[in-house]
Amino acid sequence: MSQIFWIGGYFTAALALGMLCVFGLGLLLHAGTRIRRELLPLVLLAILIATMAAPLVTGRVITKGFLISGEAMEDISSSFWITRIITLIVLAVSAERILRFIIHREWADVRGWSLFFAFVVFALSNQVTNGIFGSHPSFDHKYLYAFPVYFGFFLVAQTQAEACLRFARNSLLLFFVCSAIAAVIMPEAVIEKGYSGILPGLSIRYHGLGTHANGVGPLAVTLMICLWRFPYHSPRINLFSWFLVSVSLILSQSKTSLIISGIVWILLALYRYGGRKQSSQRSGQVIGITTCFCFLASAAIAVAWLGMETGPRLFDRLAGSGADSLTSLTGRTFIWAISWQEFLANPVFGYGPSIWGPAYRMSAGFLIAPHAHNQLLQSLSSAGVIGGMGLLFYVLALTIYAVRAAKHSEGLSLALVALIIIRSFTETPLNSTSVMQLEFFVHLLVLVACIGFLPEKHVIRTSSIRSRDIPNNRAQRRDMSVLKPMT
Repeated sequence: MSQIFWIGGYFTAALALGMLCVFGLGLLLHAGTRIRRELLPLVLLAILIATMAAPLVTGRVITKGFLISGEAMEDISSSFWITRIITLIVLAVSAERILRFIIHREWADVRGWSLFFAFVVFALSNQVTNGIFGSHPSFDHKYLYAFPVYFGFFLVAQTQAEACLRFARNSLLLFFVCSAIAAVIMPEAVIEKGYSGILPGLSIRYHGLGTHANGVGPLAVTLMICLWRFPYHSPRINLFSWFLVSVSLILSQSKTSLIISGIVWILLALYRYGGRKQSSQRSGQVIGITTCFCFLASAAIAVAWLGMETGPRLFDRLAGSGADSLTSLTGRTFIWAISWQEFLANPVFGYGPSIWGPAYRMSAGFLIAPHAHNQLLQSLSSAGVIGGMGLLFYVLALTIYAVRAAKHSEGLSLALVALIIIRSFTETPLNSTSVMQLEFFVHLLVLVACIGFLPEKHVIRTSSIRSRDIPNNRAQRRDMSVLKPMT
């Protein structure tokens, strides 16, 4: 009897939840139709709120680089439930925008389909095919969440790119303000003590309310780029914002982010100078050459930072298959070596999406590595050659669209794509395993910048049609003058 009662209660709750979802989606659809501004940019704020909720609810304590929770397990579970609720809201808002796109038949005015399909190829090759054909098949429904959210922002970027980027700027400023307040109220949750970094005499590292200092650094660079392109009207707010984000970037002691910030500012300054002093074609050539030089320079700096003999020794030791050659490496080189070995073990489809998960890290004896610390090695190790080709295809599409949108965005698209590409040397900024990640936050802004500032194609098409249909003689002009009042 009790079993029948629980089954009935389960189906009743499921039916009620389904009806509630349908009602909520209809309400969102009605609101999206009535409100002129899109609701989807709120997702950016939701990602930051979900990120800040974890350290605030769990009461984490940062000790020697590890994030240790000082609260009970139920408090940790409650923070996960906060993330789940926010994720559900994000998916509902994305579904509303897609449904409105289908009902209103907006596909005729959509630009940049090639970039969206390139993302689909990248996501399928790095999260789906390897989950089926990899050496360790696995599937997680969270891998599919990126598709509707990415497509929703793809639609929003068509008409409201500037509003979306301004909202992102405000959300990032709120994130850094809350992190600064937390540094005063609960410093043990945001500041790591006893850290020996690149700044002499500074023994602390600022993690903010992010998951790690290496995630806060790119957010700081992103906010700087937004402030450069969309400054506040108030000089005081501008000065405060620049001071806060600069101090946060320096205290994070993220080497990659500091290098990226210098390269990005060189790129933006060169673009602004070239756009004023040179023709558009020559300016684009200069920017392209300088960008390639900056990428090569960043790679050289990374090799020098890891050690002059690291590169040759790494490739020599990767040729060996013994365990001793792997355990002799430390830091990122150790992680790169393991990733390369997993790629060699299954070069076509890779290990699978579960690589660098908790179980794999436990078996590898490297518990603090959440990913391969290199985007290309991450794709190769988890998805093999198929994933690597999907990654290169998507990066090439991003670069092409960034160059096309550079003029109208005043270099914003180039700066954001450069941020992702350069960061790919030491991190995995294109991973889309969860929409509630700071990496996905920046990823969405890159999409908005590359799509929202594309040149208007219909203007060129209209002008060509008009020039082709100009009457060539008086008879044609007379006929058109007769037909004009009828139309």
